[in-house]
Amino acid sequence: MVLRATSLFSILAAIVVVSSAQAQSVSDNLQDLVQTDGSLAVGDKVFSNFDYFASGLTNFDASQIRVTATDNNGTYFLTWDGNMSLISGVTTTSDLLLGYTVTATDGAIDQLDASYTGSGQPASNTFISYDETVRNSQGVVLGTIHLDANNKSAILNLNPAQTSLNITKDIGYGILNSGFISISEISQSVHQ
Repeated sequence: MVLRATSLFSILAAIVVVSSAQAQSVSDNLQDLVQTDGSLAVGDKVFSNFDYFASGLTNFDASQIRVTATDNNGTYFLTWDGNMSLISGVTTTSDLLLGYTVTATDGAIDQLDASYTGSGQPASNTFISYDETVRNSQGVVLGTIHLDANNKSAILNLNPAQTSLNITKDIGYGILNSGFISISEISQSVHQ
């Protein structure tokens, strides 16, 4: 079978259209989002009011943390990718706070899923604690998510559903004697 160039081009264009309809994303670095009061809009979700505070981490550069909003067939994701780590030859702790607002412009949010990718070595000398607080637009706490080294994802159902949420992620790192803790990705899915 011989395809003419225009037919091949039409097929490739159709594949690109189908692929882009399935997943759309937009990203920026964390430092830029905070300094410019920037936002990421994808589908009917707007992610804004980004904030962070890093205390005691040996590797954390907000200009190198990529924040990406993705719409994958109606499931929305917000991810932070980059080096967020602690290395120490002594007993120490550090903390990372990440905050943002998510607003649904068409409908309401009824579920969040939080997860992270990372670990500590050696496992017996390190710990990671991940606490997420979810508030409505009036500041009322609607729920919390707790993760650790053994439980790296959890779901929070919201009833009633909300059009706007303020979310704070508080990630604690701890090393006893010596060790290494690295988190390379923090992810949030938003459902309605």
